[in-house]
Amino acid sequence: MCSIHTHQKRIVGYLKENIQINEREANIEANHILKFVLKKPISYLITNQKTKIKKTEDEFISKILKKRSKKEPLAYILREWDFYGETFFLNKNSLIPRQDTELMIDLAINQFDKDSRLNILDLGTGSGVIGITLSKLFPNSKITVTDISSKALQVANKNIKQHKLKNIHSIESDWFNNIKKNEKFDLIMTNPPYVSKDDPHLINPELKFEPSNALISADNGFSDIFKIIDESPKFLKVEGRLFIEHGYNQGVKVKKYLQKKSFCKIKQYQDLNQKIRVTSGTKIKV
Repeated sequence: MCSIHTHQKRIVGYLKENIQINEREANIEANHILKFVLKKPISYLITNQKTKIKKTEDEFISKILKKRSKKEPLAYILREWDFYGETFFLNKNSLIPRQDTELMIDLAINQFDKDSRLNILDLGTGSGVIGITLSKLFPNSKITVTDISSKALQVANKNIKQHKLKNIHSIESDWFNNIKKNEKFDLIMTNPPYVSKDDPHLINPELKFEPSNALISADNGFSDIFKIIDESPKFLKVEGRLFIEHGYNQGVKVKKYLQKKSFCKIKQYQDLNQKIRVTSGTKIKV
């Protein structure tokens, strides 16, 4: 039997060689695998490096690595992934939550008091991670999550149930189509499809496992973003805010479109790589 430390090194080496990912990504995945197999938190892995791993656990790790070698994303193999310090159920009916999207949560925390009584809409929720995280951070608020995909909503609803939340509900909706016409929100957050069908990043074999309708949008990736900007003012309170996650090279066009549609106080926010990935605008009183 080998130690956690030895297994961690073995997993990292295997992933670097067979998946061609860098050292940082391989270490992150190794931690996820060991956490999942051993059913222990990351803190345990760090403080128990010399602990031996059982033969059955070693065999389980090997099975996971065999699947991973075929470029199937680890999140789908484990059927779970972490977002903003919480673990969420996941399957191939929803996108894998990205660390970049955690920026949306940071922005909400920075701009609203945790005791606020907000009406929040998470538009195109997928697995539900944005809405569910906000429902925990703003317990006095009402959260609505929507998605056009009934299968994605099944994932979101399972996560809502697992996290035992009462201040959140889901609606199957093509953007705003099934939202009550008289409902007004303080905050609309959305991570819509924004990848062009011609984007060279789509050749990544791992992306072929993810639902394409949650990734790809027409009009060079802007179609869904523009639809949301067009319709949002009807569903925002005066001074209500819209936050949109978008591609690293889409910020200029998104900002101009918000200005064209009479939003004010437009702000843009950078991710950890200093790329503008979120743009927000505030509804003007008309």
